[in-house]
Amino acid sequence: MKLLFDESLSPKLVLLLRDLFPESESALLNGLARAGDRRILDYALANGFVLISTDSDFEGLHRQIPKANVVILRSCDYPTDVAADVLRRNAIRIAALADSEGVLIFLDR
Repeated sequence: MKLLFDESLSPKLVLLLRDLFPESESALLNGLARAGDRRILDYALANGFVLISTDSDFEGLHRQIPKANVVILRSCDYPTDVAADVLRRNAIRIAALADSEGVLIFLDR
């Protein structure tokens, strides 16, 4: 399972979670910075990523691209290490998306 961290999240998450999700990428570091939500979600779907974002706009976009798997961290005004902890606590749930299609998950702190 690999994650694509939206540009709203720190690229440090790639390093902080590499033990669980070693093939993950950051939109800020792979040429998708300022590419727009649609392009980022298209990239995630085409390349087998689960998109991780704090942007609730992806809920509406998910309806347009229903095969994509998206995780939205709600009210994510907390530090990167806390975001990493939230994702770690939900790692099994996120990893289960490998066998799914079109799932939208909301996670709270």
